[in-house]
Amino acid sequence: MRLRGIVILVLLLLFVVLIAQNTKVVTVRLLFWDLAMSRIILLAASLAVGVIVGFLLGRPWRRRERPARAKRPPETSG
Repeated sequence: MRLRGIVILVLLLLFVVLIAQNTKVVTVRLLFWDLAMSRIILLAASLAVGVIVGFLLGRPWRRRERPARAKRPPETSG
């Protein structure tokens, strides 16, 4: 398994532990709204928004491959 996969698995495991330990109901104030929700939902929603924003900012479908440069034979002096 590659290093990136291991790091992702460790971060997901830490996130699951974080969610499991934060089950209380909290009040979230956003502008003029007051929302009462479980911390689990708040943390999961925050993670989802972060993943979506990161994916959109990365835009993997918009990356262009650079055209391969034609290799020139080395110039010989002579």
